[in-house]
Amino acid sequence: MWFSIMVVLALSLKVASAKAEEALTLAETIQLATQNQPLLQSLDDAAASSRQAAIAEGQLPDPKVKFGVINLPVTTGDALRYNRDDQTMVNVGISQDIIPRKKREVASNRMLAEADQFHTEQIATARTIERDVALAWLDVYEAQRKSELYQRIVDDMTAERKVLAASVSSGSAKSSDVLRMDTQTSMTNEKRIFAQRDERKARAALARWIGKSASRPISSELPVMTNSLNQDATQSALEQHPLVRNAHQTEKVAQYDVDSAQANLERNWGWEVGYGKRFNDRSDMLSFQVSIDLQLDRTNRQDRRTAEKLVLVEKARKLTEDKRRELSSELESAMADAEAAEARESEHIIKLIPNAEAKLRIAQAAYQSGKQPLSDVWDARRDVLDIELDHWTILTDKQRAAVKIGYLLNDSRLFKKIEKE
Repeated sequence: MWFSIMVVLALSLKVASAKAEEALTLAETIQLATQNQPLLQSLDDAAASSRQAAIAEGQLPDPKVKFGVINLPVTTGDALRYNRDDQTMVNVGISQDIIPRKKREVASNRMLAEADQFHTEQIATARTIERDVALAWLDVYEAQRKSELYQRIVDDMTAERKVLAASVSSGSAKSSDVLRMDTQTSMTNEKRIFAQRDERKARAALARWIGKSASRPISSELPVMTNSLNQDATQSALEQHPLVRNAHQTEKVAQYDVDSAQANLERNWGWEVGYGKRFNDRSDMLSFQVSIDLQLDRTNRQDRRTAEKLVLVEKARKLTEDKRRELSSELESAMADAEAAEARESEHIIKLIPNAEAKLRIAQAAYQSGKQPLSDVWDARRDVLDIELDHWTILTDKQRAAVKIGYLLNDSRLFKKIEKE
């Protein structure tokens, strides 16, 4: 029995270990970034807190129970004697402050609007996390590919150096050629080190959102995402962006603050009932009082508060317009990156890559026929690798632009839609 349990546990650990080493795709990375995310959960908690506060704001204040002694003598021979003076009594009472219903409803609605604001902020935050983690994944991918290609170039240079070193003794090569190759190899190796550094930093950015999963190997497949842009649809999509929707919700909260300030023009009031117990067969006393707030300087108090909140509403509207312009500017910049990457990719596919490969074939044929030295083949091969290196940079730049455009235009192929429950 124990042997069977140990076998099951071993197999489970093996499966878990294998899963941990599975290639990390872009789609899985985005999914991991938004699952069990403390930042997003904190906004859920904030929204729940505001909803609880909305219920409390709609209620009347708690009543007050009063107990005390009234008109107790403190001088002459009757000092501190509760049964000597006719006015001395033990009083028990209850009081209640009354806040007008309109004030309570506005305060409650304001807290509900704040809860909705936390929800729209959560959607905007989730979308930003998805964009940032996608860009970090692409950074890891590019750095990983660059590191591999630089290593291939270094390997080729190392092999060529061995041939050059062997040729020095026969006089067919110079020592300066070997030194030149050593310098080029060292410079290329330095670029590989920088690429490894960039990969490590990009993985650290991934770990910010997905934890230990950031150490898994990155998928070798680069996801291809294109965006279809229509001017009218673009403006509509920008208007529906979570950041703009959150800004509109901030305006609503500010407007409820105005409503609350205006509701404060209604006076609070309260009532109090008390029963006074007197002694020595004197008659007990019943008292009832009503209190009303006096707004003696409304111009400099209540009206000023309303003016303050109206200015804050205008501030929120201007911030919404600023956010709209910011997103429009980001979209224009991302479109410029996308168009440039598209043009560069076309240039590579049509001209640069075919030309470099043709140059390599010609050098190989010339070397085999004894018309050119082997160094020309090495140079042509390195040109091919350099072009491939640039091409991977172009491809990742193109996908970065696509990610940014998808983020701005709410493209559900990469970014999941989060709707209000």
